[in-house]
Amino acid sequence: MSEMVARRSTTWHRVYAWAALGALFAFAQIYAYTAWIRSEDFRPVDLGADPVPESVKTTIDHYQWISVLILIPVAIWFVYGIVKSRRIDAVRLMMIGWLSAYWLDPWLDFLRPMFTYNAYALNFGCWCRFIPFWQSPHARIAEPILIDAPSYFYTFTGTAVIALWAMRAVRKRWPRAGNVRLALAGFAAIWMTMGLLDIAASRFMGFDAWPGAFQHASFWGGHYYQFPVYEFLLFPSAFVASAFLLMSVDNNGYTAIDRGVDRLECHAAVRAALRVLAFVAFCNVLNLAYTTAMGVHAVYADPWPADMPSWLANR
Repeated sequence: MSEMVARRSTTWHRVYAWAALGALFAFAQIYAYTAWIRSEDFRPVDLGADPVPESVKTTIDHYQWISVLILIPVAIWFVYGIVKSRRIDAVRLMMIGWLSAYWLDPWLDFLRPMFTYNAYALNFGCWCRFIPFWQSPHARIAEPILIDAPSYFYTFTGTAVIALWAMRAVRKRWPRAGNVRLALAGFAAIWMTMGLLDIAASRFMGFDAWPGAFQHASFWGGHYYQFPVYEFLLFPSAFVASAFLLMSVDNNGYTAIDRGVDRLECHAAVRAALRVLAFVAFCNVLNLAYTTAMGVHAVYADPWPADMPSWLANR
């Protein structure tokens, strides 16, 4: 009897703690988005005087269309699975969680501008000025909503699933493989997929730029298309952590952060909401940790490259 009470107490603390944190993140982003839409910041970022190369325009146009077209079948699959099973599985919960973490995308620049987007992509500026504790005077980031919002919804969780596949393959081949070997497998899978796309987006597509970086620790350092090598470690770590959470799914479909929620004495809708908020918290914590680490390093980074085009400067 005492063991059962202790188990319920632990479950209560874990689930409600994650859900409470998720609620804080949810309220903060609702405030930021609402204030941004009602402000003068809700307008496209200027391209500037430099002409955007036609090849870059074509690439960005195609990138936007592809992102939206992929979103349609993904959204159908997402809704159909919930309706059919009458519950939300861990993968779909993670999709919600990562979408909710989109509001922290510009947090990379919270102290000093170090990351920018191509202002040619459809954008209405950025809500960064309304993110709590934002410090940088620069608040004009061209957030590409037709590309990044869908990416946070399906690409980020998809990347975690790819890492999960690699980790499970290693576990199957070497049953005694520890967390370090599993993590390395996850990193390798991400480097071969999301990592290559990140490099291509900066170097060849003109989609984004990392002007505030350590040039000696970047590919093509000193040019506007430079890519910091340490991005290969920090960014994938969020998806490896997500993969570990998905790996913790038990036979009932619960993970380390929501396991035991089915034992709570409340309505099924409340339990579902608690699970959603728990995943919101988890993904927001991961994105906050990554963007904060990159944002702090920008204070000590090298000056912007001299060849930075105006359409990437986000002025």
